[in-house]
Amino acid sequence: MKNPFLLYYPSMQKSTCLIILGGLLIVTSLSGCAVDRYQQQADAIKGHVETFYGHLQSHQIDQAVSENEQIEVIALSAEERLLRRVGQMNQGEKTQEWKIIKTAKETAAENWLALARYFSEAQQYHKARGTYRRIIETYQDSPYHSYVDRAKMGLRDVETILDPGKLPESPEK
Repeated sequence: MKNPFLLYYPSMQKSTCLIILGGLLIVTSLSGCAVDRYQQQADAIKGHVETFYGHLQSHQIDQAVSENEQIEVIALSAEERLLRRVGQMNQGEKTQEWKIIKTAKETAAENWLALARYFSEAQQYHKARGTYRRIIETYQDSPYHSYVDRAKMGLRDVETILDPGKLPESPEK
């Protein structure tokens, strides 16, 4: 049975279907934008991590550092976006933004630790010390204290190697 409205307006059937289809596509794409953006950021972090370790394995330290700095930029951008739009975001968007910030910062801190270990294993103790100090200075917030604690332990080990006669400093310094 045919729709009586379409009997009088047969040309409307095609255009109506196209309009409805277009509307559904717009609604679907708009509802997926936020999720897609967060997934894109997570994928970008993952890509930087893979590239970071690839550079580290091939001893391309400057490139590895650059990749890790890009991860930190993702965190900073997410923090800026959150601060700029905090009143305009719903709770789900805020939660997703915080997840990206936390993931990026934890990933970057873990990568800095890996770089410091790389330097130690390569007996580049001054570079290892600088990298450990960077972690301690950059990741002082409480969610990242485990990374800072690990950096402090690594720093003590490196300083013991650099100056074996000196007693290691307390972890609070």
